[in-house]
Amino acid sequence: MTDSPAETARRTRRTVITLLVVTAVLLLPLLGGLWYAADDALRNRSSTDWRANHETKKSLQHAVMLVLGVPMAGAACGWTGATVLGRRAGVPAATGAMIGTIAVWIVGIGAVYVAFSNATFGF
Repeated sequence: MTDSPAETARRTRRTVITLLVVTAVLLLPLLGGLWYAADDALRNRSSTDWRANHETKKSLQHAVMLVLGVPMAGAACGWTGATVLGRRAGVPAATGAMIGTIAVWIVGIGAVYVAFSNATFGF
């Protein structure tokens, strides 16, 4: 039995919305962590050590570029791939954004693991 075009559009819309909600839920803790880090850097900046302030600003900018850039790049890749193949771009773009967000989580978990495995704790 073949679905009507309205039913197909409804299912596609539901899939896109579901993928975007999951992506937003996965991005919220990362954005909250960035907010906390930026607030902490702003409250604890030095009035005399401009190099440390500059390095902190650069590291925050790099983190924001990673957290926001990778999901956007994933969405762009999904959209481009669907366009090249002649398909509708909604679901592939949302899937690319979600895959990009999952990739950011994997990189973040790996970075925390490496940081803790190289740390020496003296009690």
